[in-house]
Amino acid sequence: MLPDFLYTILQCPITGEELINANQDQLQMVNGGNDRIKFENGFSNRSGSWFYPFQKDIIFLHPHYAISVKNELHENKMQFDKERIFNYFNSIEYLDFKGQDIYGDSKKFVDYRPFMIPYNEQGFAKARNHLPISGKFYIDVACGPVAFKEYIQLADGFDYRICVDQSATALMHAKQNLEKNGQQGIFICGDITSLPIKNNCGDAVLCQHALFHVQKNLQKKALEELVRIAKPGKRVVIVYDQFYHSRFMNFALGPYQLYRIIRHWMGKLYARIFKKNKLYFYSYPLSWFYKNNPGKSISIYSWRSINIHFSKIYLHKSLGGEKLIRYIQRKEEENPERMGKLGEYPIIVIEK
Repeated sequence: MLPDFLYTILQCPITGEELINANQDQLQMVNGGNDRIKFENGFSNRSGSWFYPFQKDIIFLHPHYAISVKNELHENKMQFDKERIFNYFNSIEYLDFKGQDIYGDSKKFVDYRPFMIPYNEQGFAKARNHLPISGKFYIDVACGPVAFKEYIQLADGFDYRICVDQSATALMHAKQNLEKNGQQGIFICGDITSLPIKNNCGDAVLCQHALFHVQKNLQKKALEELVRIAKPGKRVVIVYDQFYHSRFMNFALGPYQLYRIIRHWMGKLYARIFKKNKLYFYSYPLSWFYKNNPGKSISIYSWRSINIHFSKIYLHKSLGGEKLIRYIQRKEEENPERMGKLGEYPIIVIEK
């Protein structure tokens, strides 16, 4: 049973209309007129043209899952780059980490060696420094499985945690992870470029490690959507990846960074030619955010200044790696703005 307030904050991602419970005639129509019901519950927009399923505690408000009730025309065929992101995150495997379900590919991006764990966990919790400590709606866009306990704790103090992701599987894992930690959530399958949430709803809006997976020409639209759903005066927190725009990593990794850049662009070409569901990635420089800022102000801080390639090359416990990572951690704490602009993973804070 969904709380009544959801009807006041959700909207049709296609028409922007408010949502209401689908009636029996609409259910019968979307179920093909058969006696056996395929969808037992769902929503429609106010004009009754689109149906959205509600199954397994997930509200399917992604345009891909919209079912026409009045033979409305809607292009839900995705462009290739968008489709391969959708397919990638709907087919990804999951691993267990400290009792939590995490993405199976996270080992490509996170160094899980024991002496690196304190540094990782500090990064996982950093968004809390830039979000309010309480409020009504905490909206986690592209939440994934809400993999780490530090991610779960970011919503402590809020009345409702709203998890939005394009992957229904990720949302099911998020539900499991939250329940293990005694936290409830509202789970919405949605598209970051057409969020099914009304204007000015979020007391806190978070988007971690996702915006750079949005198509290059749609990242501005996604950024505007994140700010649109935040309440005036509230903050939108985005964790981004600078990749080859990171001066610190370019300097530290040198020729290896050049190799990574060449491999990245060759991979994009390979995926496009052979139509592979390789993970899409495009990184804008921070100047792009200043230029396209849809909010009132923008600030940059450090989430994590190094990437896994730096840690695997330079950080070895037997060679003083533990001391070096503590030094980097201290520098990030002392100069978060500078390290955010120089390092790999900045926190971009936009005030609406």
